[in-house]
Amino acid sequence: MMSSLASAWKAVRPHVPLIKFRKGAVSKLGGMFKHESPVSEVPKPSSHTVVKRPILEEWQLPANYYRPPFTEEEIEYINRGGPV
Repeated sequence: MMSSLASAWKAVRPHVPLIKFRKGAVSKLGGMFKHESPVSEVPKPSSHTVVKRPILEEWQLPANYYRPPFTEEEIEYINRGGPV
């Protein structure tokens, strides 16, 4: 039993994840953290400006974007929880 436990323990080794995250990933295996800039810094203004547009509500959409009303068949299907 001891040899099977020892062989199982050897199989479980620390590993490096194969997934690379694009932003904000901190390696817990390395133990070293990147020194990030303080939060209190004001970001530099960019050369382009953002144009704020009004937000469209669902009721403001044109009629061709509305979902058609449920048919009786769809209502029955939903109420019974799927196919019978």
